[in-house]
Amino acid sequence: MRFSAKFAGALLGLAGMGLLMAPAAAQAAPAVGVDEVVDALGLASEAADYVLLVDTSGSMNTGGRYPEVRKQLRTLLGGLDSDDRVSLLTFDSTVVKRYRGELGTNPDAVLAHLPATATGDHTDIGAAIDGGLAQLESADTHRLAALILITDGVMDTVPNAKYAKVDSASWKKLKSRAANLKTGHELAAYAVSLITTTDAGLLKKVVPEATEVSADEVGSRFARVADDLVHLQAAKALKDELATPITVGLTGDLGAALANGTTVPVRLDVTSPYPHVPFVLSDLVLQPTEGLHLVVTGLPESISLEPGATATATAQVAVTGSAGSTSAVSLTAKVGSPWAKVLEQDLGLTFAPSIEGTAIVPPAPIKIPPTVLPIVGAAVAVLVAALLILLVVRVATTPPMDGVLTFTRSGRDVAEIVLRGRRAKLLVPAGAPELVGLTGLATGSRRGVRLDARFGSARARGLLSDAASLQLGDMTVTYVSGRRRILDKIGLPRTEADGN
Repeated sequence: MRFSAKFAGALLGLAGMGLLMAPAAAQAAPAVGVDEVVDALGLASEAADYVLLVDTSGSMNTGGRYPEVRKQLRTLLGGLDSDDRVSLLTFDSTVVKRYRGELGTNPDAVLAHLPATATGDHTDIGAAIDGGLAQLESADTHRLAALILITDGVMDTVPNAKYAKVDSASWKKLKSRAANLKTGHELAAYAVSLITTTDAGLLKKVVPEATEVSADEVGSRFARVADDLVHLQAAKALKDELATPITVGLTGDLGAALANGTTVPVRLDVTSPYPHVPFVLSDLVLQPTEGLHLVVTGLPESISLEPGATATATAQVAVTGSAGSTSAVSLTAKVGSPWAKVLEQDLGLTFAPSIEGTAIVPPAPIKIPPTVLPIVGAAVAVLVAALLILLVVRVATTPPMDGVLTFTRSGRDVAEIVLRGRRAKLLVPAGAPELVGLTGLATGSRRGVRLDARFGSARARGLLSDAASLQLGDMTVTYVSGRRRILDKIGLPRTEADGN
């Protein structure tokens, strides 16, 4: 038997105790109910742990409450499966474990462990919760578990009891233990008050999600609590599923639409990422980034998808404005589901998936009007002609070189480079290993030679007049014109005019 059904039959039996109110009139069922959602998930039936904490203080005998609790616990156990485990604990001034084991086929054998009457003097609710958690902390506890506290009293302990003060470290430790327990179990907790005023609600200090059932609502609340454990199971199964975003593929030549001022088709491909949950997209809008404007026609009013299905739609889109490197278009929509009410109200989940997916809009290329092309062509031609003229003039005004560059180091001649033409690269002469690595350029000038030379990390730049020198690292570079070399050879004395 599925857990939800057996738990429902058992707990609803409490309504016949005379202690619970009759269930409220049923409201109109939603289009998709929680049972349909649970069935769609195909959850396997699981054995569960039931921990029952029964108040046995003397006040439970008032109005015949304790005999009725015993009677209806028989109904509760009768609705469970034989492989479910039951832990039966009673509490008053102390907590006593009466039974722990599989229910088997004889519920009366379990109930036989309850005392015949309630004779306790106190109501130590903290100790009862401590005992219940200890049962659930056993290594063999099933993943699904219910902790049910039933009392008709307020907190009343013996003097100096461990849980006498509800703001003590002992109570905080109970809460920490319950939190640790929930990391590996699906736990439903209920604080059942058998009269109008009790301290059953202290269970919420330990399990904040516990359902506090007051005297005037127990009937209607237990009518809904029937499936709580299987709902926890369903919520766990769906939590990760609902965290997945909905991805929309957008395909279309939006760059062409922007560049040409035309309308292009844009295709929307929506695939459901959910194995179980159906959804509906409505109020669809194609949203551009800043700087762009769209005119869109043909978008559907809504797109409905069953689990795992794919839907395709096509819209016509015109794009205007200015696009940048990150310009794009995305889809925004309202996301709904036939399951939304069940997911949020019955299972306590949030259904608000995001929508991801964009289409890039590249910047429009620069276009030159046809009437401007002749003007641009003429301007380019004039510019090219001007550059050619400048080059010719520069070449024509550069005089040819006639002379020698002499390289010396520490007064010793290293090599000579003969200069010819209007401009020449500095090439290392054969047999001059000390000049290996020399680079540079010599250019003719009316006043001599312009030199730009490099040798290792050293550099020499400047105008060398006839017989002038520049320092290039540890070498001296001297320019001697051809005329000066001739005068030197025939032995004519140099004059001030010859040096210019």
